[in-house]
Amino acid sequence: MLDFDLNSNSLNKLGFGLEFPVELSENYSPVLKKYWGDVISDPKEWFLAVQDEAIKIGADFVSVYFNAQEPSDDMKNGLLSKYKRIFKFILDNSKINLMIKLSSNAKWDCEVFCALSEIIDRELIISPIQATNYEKILKVALNSRYKHKFVLRTPIDINLTKELNILSIDSGLKAEQILIDPDMGCIGYGIDYGYSIIERICLARQAGDKMLDMPIIVYAGEESYKAKESKSKDYNASWGELENRAKMWEISTSSALIAAGANIVVCWHPEVLKVIKQQFCEVLCH
Repeated sequence: MLDFDLNSNSLNKLGFGLEFPVELSENYSPVLKKYWGDVISDPKEWFLAVQDEAIKIGADFVSVYFNAQEPSDDMKNGLLSKYKRIFKFILDNSKINLMIKLSSNAKWDCEVFCALSEIIDRELIISPIQATNYEKILKVALNSRYKHKFVLRTPIDINLTKELNILSIDSGLKAEQILIDPDMGCIGYGIDYGYSIIERICLARQAGDKMLDMPIIVYAGEESYKAKESKSKDYNASWGELENRAKMWEISTSSALIAAGANIVVCWHPEVLKVIKQQFCEVLCH
């Protein structure tokens, strides 16, 4: 079983994950490249390094982000086989809870999950499940003997969030297996919309709405490093040095979303995760 509590809806039991992408993209932040060093050339070695940092900081899980978009048909089998080899290594060498993070391409995610499901040997967090693929993924996952957690993602709309929760429960998922992903942005890029949706979900659960009474998970790291401010040096000196600016972008995003009511935060930079835990856990995590 997953050995930490993902079912708390209160701020006094925050959860934290540290995430890394399996595929190194061209626009991956130079700040993160510098931090991780040579291990980023090998996803297996990268996982070991991320796991070490996660355990040292006290993260609850490592998120393995299978971020490649759907390849051409003649490349699919090779990529799926590669992913299975990587994940088998991770399963064999993990000392921490794990999340499978998919690409958000609904059709391709079904293929990736079906391939990985053949080697899964424990309870995991599966993310993200969407309205366009939840039936196919749940059909495979619910036939497993493992009671996974599922991150249900809907695009910044409380009604769509509730609808997907209901549909998933009708398909056989238990409410306690659901994590809500409101699909928010980072500071400067739509965080106000995500913030307001999180607030509305929290208010609805407090009013007794059982279909919104699940933990909220946010991907502060992924969203923050999409921002050009966290990747580019092409800014006036008044914006500050890139490394500090990038970390502050993720810290500010994480802090705002926790303040809104998020229960689980997934970060990309270990030093950010460490700061966030220190910032909130002394008061909120006991």
